[in-house]
Amino acid sequence: MEFLTAKQLELNAAGYLISKDSKKPVTHVDFVKQQQSAEYIVKLAEAIKDKNFKCGKVDNLQAIKASVMAAINDTAKSYVSAPSKPTSKVQDELVKYALDFVNYEDSKVETARINEIMNEYNKIDDVESVGDYFSEGVVKLNAIYNIKTILAAVKITAEKLK
Repeated sequence: MEFLTAKQLELNAAGYLISKDSKKPVTHVDFVKQQQSAEYIVKLAEAIKDKNFKCGKVDNLQAIKASVMAAINDTAKSYVSAPSKPTSKVQDELVKYALDFVNYEDSKVETARINEIMNEYNKIDDVESVGDYFSEGVVKLNAIYNIKTILAAVKITAEKLK
């Protein structure tokens, strides 16, 4: 067994996980499973990053026809201009507070969802921050993902798929 941190791990030319110091193949069941899961989430985020999954506004033909007919039939003249809406600093602050409150609840839910997903990658975080014991063994990976990369991918997928 060998105690390794993320800085001491690398993939050799064939894609096998090895210790940088000893150049011996190493494995850690949880770390490897989480790396494979991270590969999926990172690749998914790359694939959907520039995609649009929201439907656009749909126009109502009947409403357009009614609007055109109303414009044609509207011959009323305006002799007095409409009053302007009064502005109020208190009202503006209340509107801002209400919007902030709604956004806070949405952010709170999204943050909880992202944290829940990121907890699936705790072993990767442990290996990055402290290290862990790796045993000798042969395992092949396409890449070694760090928490920063995984978090960015999770944020993209959470934003696109909400």
